Amino acid sequence: MARYNIDTCAMLVELSVSQWTARKLDRSTTDELVTNKHASEKGAARVNKNLFAGRSELETINQYVTETRSYLYDNTLPWSDSGIRLLPSIKFMEFNGKIQEAEDKFFGLVTEFVSVYPSLITAQAMALGDMFNRNDYPAPNDIEHRFKFSVNYMPVPSSGDFRVDVGNDAQEDLKAKLSKFADERVEHAIGSFKFKVVDHLKRMSDRLGVDVVAGEVKPRVFNYTLLDTAHELCELAESLNIINDPLIEEARIALKRTLNGVDLKDLRKDMSTRNSVKADVDDILSKFSF
Repeated sequence: MARYNIDTCAMLVELSVSQWTARKLDRSTTDELVTNKHASEKGAARVNKNLFAGRSELETINQYVTETRSYLYDNTLPWSDSGIRLLPSIKFMEFNGKIQEAEDKFFGLVTEFVSVYPSLITAQAMALGDMFNRNDYPAPNDIEHRFKFSVNYMPVPSSGDFRVDVGNDAQEDLKAKLSKFADERVEHAIGSFKFKVVDHLKRMSDRLGVDVVAGEVKPRVFNYTLLDTAHELCELAESLNIINDPLIEEARIALKRTLNGVDLKDLRKDMSTRNSVKADVDDILSKFSF
């Protein structure tokens, strides 16, 4: 019997994004380098060309994909090594809306890139010099198909749904293994979020500290997002705590209480406010054993 029955309060989500890298192995330049460096093994070096070196159009797409994956990681929990993530049902509408927006923007950027693709190739003849090879570039009517974006939602597997004709004893054994697997995944997911909470609290405590330079106490500088990210952490702790872990919930309540009424300007200029918030953050941290 599984200890954590999350199949009704969470789902699995898989984001698949692929894009053309515009990287190509330059065999002649590689051979030339290996020869000039007197290497005895041909595999000693590899020269990969950036076919759009100096251009930002493709990099813009790459950066946006990175931002989208960051949103995925921040708002879900790890589930499997294949990249499947655990999404609390309560966050589905918000998450799905954001991902749909991300998909629309992704393909919008792709369309912009495809529209200027032929002219970019011409410009790269000068940028790459002797390394330019027109055959390295896919045909214009083929390039769009090298960009893909899809998201799939799946139910969390339940041992009760394990139906296979292998005999009662074997079936019970399979159900037990599936339950154990699911419990381990949930514990890993919650454990990873605890690390995230601790990591943020440690950074927060560090930035609220002071340095003593030549006998003078100097408050450390912190970014204006310090409070914003702390508030966001409280929201995530409420939605991602799918098993109502008491340590996470206590930390969320305590941090929310600490942040209540705290102003960024006071936090920077008022040492009593700064010291009070730091003391509260350190107290929350002390409850975690790692």
